[in-house]
Amino acid sequence: MSLPTWRGPSGESGGEFEGEAHGSEVSIIVVDTEPGRGPDLHHHPDSETFVVQSGRGSFHLDGEEIEASAGDVVVAPAGKVHGFKAIGDERLQMVAVHAAPSFDTIWE
Repeated sequence: MSLPTWRGPSGESGGEFEGEAHGSEVSIIVVDTEPGRGPDLHHHPDSETFVVQSGRGSFHLDGEEIEASAGDVVVAPAGKVHGFKAIGDERLQMVAVHAAPSFDTIWE
């Protein structure tokens, strides 16, 4: 049995997994990004839960700015506009869990 992976073909330190093709009801994005980087504002019809493992991030969540660091969990409820940027001197590493078997992103 071959297990699915979230890594890209080059073995990157970040990547994604869409659950639909594997019988899972969730999808994930593994984030490993340098300071100043992160996605622009967007929303999804499902919730997205960010589990911060290391580094710090500045999250925009429906008009509010929230700073999170290792050990914190940030939840973007379904339909709420959100985005984040890595801040500080170290890379932001986290896992973003989408409560859906595939990604459906609407960019602002």
